[in-house]
Amino acid sequence: MKSNSKYIMNVTILPLLIFTLLNIPFFLSGDFDNDIVENINSWKVEFEENFSGLTPQDEPENLFILDGSFLVEQNKAGNQLELSGSPVGDFGFMFGPRVREKAMELNFSFLSSKQGRRYPAIAAGIGGIRGYRFRWNASTRKILIYNDETLLLEKVFTWESDQWWKIRFQVIPLKQDKNLLKLKIWPRDLEEPKTWLVEHSDDVLFKGGKCVIWGYPYAGTPIQFDDIRILSIER
Repeated sequence: MKSNSKYIMNVTILPLLIFTLLNIPFFLSGDFDNDIVENINSWKVEFEENFSGLTPQDEPENLFILDGSFLVEQNKAGNQLELSGSPVGDFGFMFGPRVREKAMELNFSFLSSKQGRRYPAIAAGIGGIRGYRFRWNASTRKILIYNDETLLLEKVFTWESDQWWKIRFQVIPLKQDKNLLKLKIWPRDLEEPKTWLVEHSDDVLFKGGKCVIWGYPYAGTPIQFDDIRILSIER
């Protein structure tokens, strides 16, 4: 009777153990070390642009403009990339190498402002136009996370006018065609928060690709971008 009890216990526990092992993210199970992923200095820089060496009023040659007027502007703080506030519409640019089979991070800064009751919006994506992206709508105070056109989640987060914001957006492939999406947003003049604003797991094969940034100057005011970087880390 004692032997049968042990057999029944083993039969019960074994499927649970297998399920647990199969669902541990690979950066926790040996493929990616979580400490390495969290250490930004462990990532390889694939693309970097701060516009400091570019001529004002020029369109950067290392950006593929999808639509809109994106020109280098100079002020007391130095050079930034500026999307004109007119005309109003949906504008963006693609950039960087086509990164494959790696975890990726896109980070950048942006500045935008409202005008009356009109508010801007921004978005950024990893893995091309149809990859993962987030959109921050200032008017609704919501961050939307998408895979292509599929809405994955919404997060309430308040935007402030005339404030430089810093963005870190990551896509980390996991085992069994799962991905971990992570997003941080904070005022650039403050210390980076230790916790992520968004952490979400999605069940789609991530093939990698280029990165994209969009600006929506619905307020009729310019949107500025700076310190754009793409990072990657190997399995």
